[in-house]
Amino acid sequence: MSLIANFPKKLLDEHKNWHHARHRVDIQDPMPGYGLDFLQFHRNFIAKALAWYNKKGMDPSLVEPWASVPEDIRRAPCFDQAAEARILFQPESFASADELGRFIESSSIHGCIHQEAARSFSDPDINDFDVAPHDTVFYNIHGMIDRWYRNWEGLGSFRAEGGYWYGSFEGEGDEILLYNSLLGDWWLGKLRQIRDAALKQVETRVEWTAVGDSRGFGAVNDGRRFRIWDADGDGKLEVLFQQPQQGGWVEGKVKNGRIRWQSVQLQPCGAPSGSMSDRVKT
Repeated sequence: MSLIANFPKKLLDEHKNWHHARHRVDIQDPMPGYGLDFLQFHRNFIAKALAWYNKKGMDPSLVEPWASVPEDIRRAPCFDQAAEARILFQPESFASADELGRFIESSSIHGCIHQEAARSFSDPDINDFDVAPHDTVFYNIHGMIDRWYRNWEGLGSFRAEGGYWYGSFEGEGDEILLYNSLLGDWWLGKLRQIRDAALKQVETRVEWTAVGDSRGFGAVNDGRRFRIWDADGDGKLEVLFQQPQQGGWVEGKVKNGRIRWQSVQLQPCGAPSGSMSDRVKT
């Protein structure tokens, strides 16, 4: 935990004003639209705040998303482990991003994490929405929540010609993984900033690299169970799908410019006692 020196007042006010404008919302039963608003606002806010943070050359490891909720917080009376299990292991049970966001709030998961993190780190600012963004723990928390959101986004929605997913698959920056169902091949796109000296401007381009194929497994958009998820908690997303005939799971991980496939098995991991929820473990 660390306070961020000289954190911009403009950003603090933006976060404070967002919450104050919604102070009449019943968090136990948020109205339709609130959940998507919550998820999108915080995704955009942490992107802006971290852009400023990184530009100042501060330690990026301090603001990395938590891979999972710390165990001392999970054991707190306010923490709903069954709700956590649904978010992590049954994202398909949420019909929309709005439903997911409303559930994160109405289950008290979000509020409990802030409350217990403030207690654990002896820093009440973490639980004060007016000033929480000037603490690195805020980004640990909301980076993790944004991963939950990205997990829901990456469940496996395909277009006619394939699908694409946004996140961190190999490098540290934002990347796009594309699946071409016509050929069964996979491409990794990396965002590059190109400076045009003549026009005195910077362009952002996507540079694509073929990273492999999955033709040996058949068409992965054939209705089988499919997810994009950080299966091993290393901060990188993997491709996961179930073999329709054999029933086993396959993981694809991008490393050194290639997507490497391996069989994995499901083991109970992090779910509350008595839960049948599973998580992919290699």
